[in-house]
Amino acid sequence: MQKALEGVKVLDLTQFEAGTTCTVLLAFLGADVIKVENPVGGDLGRLSFSERRDEGVDSYYFIFLNANKRSVTLDLKNKKGKEIFKDMVKKADIVVNNFTVGTMDKLGVGYDVLKEVNPKIIYASITGYGTYGPYKDYPCFDIVAQATGGLMGVTGYPENPPTKVGTGLGDSIGATNLAVGILGALYQREKTGEGQEVEVSMQDCILNTLRPVYNFYYVGGGQPIARTGNKTKMIAPWNSYKTTDGYVVIGILTNPLWENLLKVIGREDAISDPRFADPLTRGTNVEATDSLIEEWTSKRSKMEAMNYLAGKGVPCGAVLDMTELLNNPHLRERGMVSEIEHPERGKLTILASPIKLSKSEVEVGCAPLLGEHNEEVYASMIGLSKEDIAKMKEEKII
Repeated sequence: MQKALEGVKVLDLTQFEAGTTCTVLLAFLGADVIKVENPVGGDLGRLSFSERRDEGVDSYYFIFLNANKRSVTLDLKNKKGKEIFKDMVKKADIVVNNFTVGTMDKLGVGYDVLKEVNPKIIYASITGYGTYGPYKDYPCFDIVAQATGGLMGVTGYPENPPTKVGTGLGDSIGATNLAVGILGALYQREKTGEGQEVEVSMQDCILNTLRPVYNFYYVGGGQPIARTGNKTKMIAPWNSYKTTDGYVVIGILTNPLWENLLKVIGREDAISDPRFADPLTRGTNVEATDSLIEEWTSKRSKMEAMNYLAGKGVPCGAVLDMTELLNNPHLRERGMVSEIEHPERGKLTILASPIKLSKSEVEVGCAPLLGEHNEEVYASMIGLSKEDIAKMKEEKII
């Protein structure tokens, strides 16, 4: 089966998380993603957070973010290295980087240079604050983007400091938006024959997730909404509820769903209770609402509660931990969790592609070792011989 992006060649200059999450999505869709890495150490994420860094073994962090890619080494600070990279750009469709603003230009491989080399090239970048604007030169990591994009301002409980979400959402949301922009540029290129620059900022992309929250901002008279954790006085029930072995989450937006929940848990008597008349009234009486529900959930396991309630049309989900997710039968059947064999780590369970296309098979491959594909890429892409490659290695260009 032909893959959706089969034949599309991506030069991946990304490291750590924001850029690599973008390029792994492109790789899952079938693009040939070639990581172009520094010969000394490669992507900094290879050893980041690794408990075996002294052995030089790739981190699990790197393995999860770089499936289905190939790796070559190349010193972009070296004059000959730059020329080799430009030769690769002539045969490429996309260049992706997540360096700080101006780094690619300083290296002599910015968009103005590369579009002269290949007018069809799509040049994509993700930065903290974008390539223009007053903040463009400010350093930024995920937690900073979550703060300046507004997410932390609406996350957590009022008695505690603003809270980040438990994963790198600024990185992953930014990466997803960048992938969408790249696909849009590819589609436009089919009509115009010309490439273009695609850029996203992590701050912009975090702010973009707040679109629904601005409803409450305007409903509240233009006042920033308070941090209320899972609870909200606008809607109830909308919270996590104790079970015998953890928690389930229940979210109800309409009265028919609420009445169904009451019937399912045997509390039809509460249907006519004026404290629960509608979502807003239930929100005003959130303690009573939550207590009614938790009286039922607290006597059952989280999976028992989820399967019973969801099976009867109640929006309910168990709060699953990381081990439970890797062993979840639904995720396993959907192929979202997959087994690979890594040459250094051995058999691993990793996350696969969240995108399912009916006419494009998505396979899960292993993340590449540093420089693993030097010979095959340099030979097939720019015609270098084994002798050429050996000399480049000796000169520390690769």
